[in-house]
Amino acid sequence: MTPNPVVVITGATKGIGLALTERFAPAASQLHLVARSHEDLAALAARLKRPGLEVCTYACDLSDKDQTKRLVTALTAALEQLDVLINNAGLYLPGEVVSEPDANLEYMMRLNVFAQYYLTRGLVDRMAGHGHVFAMASVASRKMFADKPSYSITKHAQLALTDALRTELHPQGIRVTAILPGPTWSASWEGADFPTDRLLQAEHVAEMVWQVWNLPQGAVVEELVIRPQLGDLD
Repeated sequence: MTPNPVVVITGATKGIGLALTERFAPAASQLHLVARSHEDLAALAARLKRPGLEVCTYACDLSDKDQTKRLVTALTAALEQLDVLINNAGLYLPGEVVSEPDANLEYMMRLNVFAQYYLTRGLVDRMAGHGHVFAMASVASRKMFADKPSYSITKHAQLALTDALRTELHPQGIRVTAILPGPTWSASWEGADFPTDRLLQAEHVAEMVWQVWNLPQGAVVEELVIRPQLGDLD
């Protein structure tokens, strides 16, 4: 744990990303927030404003390699050091492997896997000796769900990438943690016929990330699964 950390969060304006932003904001010295919408980022930055906290925002479509590369350039220019990188941005698209549009799997791979690949590689030099990389994976990283097969494919790949990063980065003193949440409330669940106790709250996940980051530097939680107490929805 570093006092007053410098933190980068992708997908920062909604759902788990917003909860993470709000959880780290009271302690952080700098928040570098990434999302698609200029307007959402500006509104969030205004709400977080306080003495001692610098909030920098970056509107970026992380499914676009060129935009992601430009983001890496902007972040490396802005950062002297980076303490926490939370690769949170991701997307679920429904469909079956044999019948869905080709674009579904390709798009989710770009956002759920390649964005983390490019961003983490690009920022490693700012994290040596002290940094912590989080990957917001999913219980679908360990379990193939019949109603979301392509999503599960991308989340399996994301977890493999995270394991590879941990192996390569631990000699540099960089901790790497995969977070595997179960079904978590977001706006996409509005109108769904599920009792609220069947879903995690985004704040539950953010609190676990915060607690994992607060471990002493010599310890790391490599993988953390968090589900609703009643289990998955399938």
